[in-house]
Amino acid sequence: MKKKFIFKLLLLIVLCISLYSCVHDEVTASFDPSSKEYTNKSLWKEDEKYIKNVMKVYQENESKIKKSSGTPYWDYATTMDSFDESFLMVPVVDNGKVISVLQVPRHGTKIYFIYRQSQNDISFFQNYISPRVKKAINTNTNNSSKGTLVCSTKTISTWYPNNESNPDPEGGDGYWVSSNVTTCRVIDAPIEISDCLGVVDPVTGLCDMGTGGGGTGYPYPDTPETPCNKTRNNLAKPQVLEKINELRKQAPKGGELGVMFKADGVPSAIIQGGTHSVDFGDKTGYAGGYHNHTPTGIPMLSPSDIEQLLQFALAQGNGNPMNTSNAYIGMVAPNGMHYVATFNGNYNDALVSFSQQQIDVFTKNFETRNYLYQSSSTPEGLERLFFKTLVEMGLDGKINLQRIEIDGTIKTVTKDTNGIITANPCS
Repeated sequence: MKKKFIFKLLLLIVLCISLYSCVHDEVTASFDPSSKEYTNKSLWKEDEKYIKNVMKVYQENESKIKKSSGTPYWDYATTMDSFDESFLMVPVVDNGKVISVLQVPRHGTKIYFIYRQSQNDISFFQNYISPRVKKAINTNTNNSSKGTLVCSTKTISTWYPNNESNPDPEGGDGYWVSSNVTTCRVIDAPIEISDCLGVVDPVTGLCDMGTGGGGTGYPYPDTPETPCNKTRNNLAKPQVLEKINELRKQAPKGGELGVMFKADGVPSAIIQGGTHSVDFGDKTGYAGGYHNHTPTGIPMLSPSDIEQLLQFALAQGNGNPMNTSNAYIGMVAPNGMHYVATFNGNYNDALVSFSQQQIDVFTKNFETRNYLYQSSSTPEGLERLFFKTLVEMGLDGKINLQRIEIDGTIKTVTKDTNGIITANPCS
């Protein structure tokens, strides 16, 4: 009887071990590195559009890019809170071990594949892809002590049980091990760093070209982005939101301030304006700008704002006609109004110029219509005023208007042939 009991007990133990092993094998085997489809396994929100486009370029040019053994585990790629199709990091794995980290920065119309063997990054991704229990701790974005970089750090914590037969942190003994990964972006640096086609080392602040298939870069797939997605992605950037909130606090005080933003969200210095205007100045290298209006101003983009939007459009990509749609200009006002205008025309449409006398006439008509429409009390009146101004400036249909509600909802504002104003939420 005793022998039978021991035999059954041994069978039960073997079965438990087998089941435990199968579960872990299934977790490990659930990822297929040969798959050409992307399945987000990240603990954070990622720029999936950029990841998928980079995957496509890599798969089409793998024989040129790949310089060592290992397979990129795209499902674990992280864009480090970048949502402007500009950067990612992905672990390269060989026999279950992370052997390097592939970083893919975008510079203009090209992307570069940079292999780096940073032990800190390798350790982070080794924990990240493991089947062990893990959780996201935080994401920190801050300026470096050098004042030239903005660095983003992601941290995860991985559970190491003292007894592998009881790996649940809720019911078993063990300990958490934290690891992190950091990436930096240039804000205002010497030309040799600003022109870096690799990545910026977060420790030294120097340009690191790494190893591998960076070469002269590979053309990035040009996929048109809707105005809704452009504004949504722009407002998701912490640096952009921080500056908009700064302008919003200024609005009730009187006097206008402005700030310009590069395509990746890096802001310019605050620009001092006048009582009811801000001249952004040289717009080279910047996608758009924001400014505040004052309690005595009209809470809508003015004729001079529209003129500056045209200048932002011309400044895109050193005059590349395909990039004019990246341009935008935004305004926040004391009564909570928040509007963004984006350019919808072609390069030739942006070439139109106005004399100061014409701008003065447009502005006077703008102020007169505002009084007639009583637009300061209703969004519809303000929007009617804006579209009337576009017609007068010969820009009807060349500029999109969006209203951002207090709760963050983005609405595309349109005018039909009968002059009816409609604001539809972005899907």
